Amino acid sequence: MSKGPNEKYCQECGEIINAKAEICPKCGVRQATMPGQASGIPGHRRCTACGYQGQMRTWLRNYNGPQFLAILLLLFYILPGIIFIAWGWGKYKCPNCGKVGENTPA
Repeated sequence: MSKGPNEKYCQECGEIINAKAEICPKCGVRQATMPGQASGIPGHRRCTACGYQGQMRTWLRNYNGPQFLAILLLLFYILPGIIFIAWGWGKYKCPNCGKVGENTPA
């Protein structure tokens, strides 16, 4: 299927939509309103930092070593640490029964 003169590709899913459409009827993503913001080629994006235009992949869909390690650290070390600080910080443990936070000042 090729696009017509008053049609364009959706910036997110690549579906052919009306050129004046603000939102893609297939994926629901709002389209760029400024001219030159999108290349019109499905899957292509424009970097706002350096101006690169072309295929880009999402960070989470393309794990490589450092990204996978960062996710593992977040899930198994950092997140439990934050949960412990939020739950256990400032609570006292009874040396007799071992219960945490079920005591009052004497």
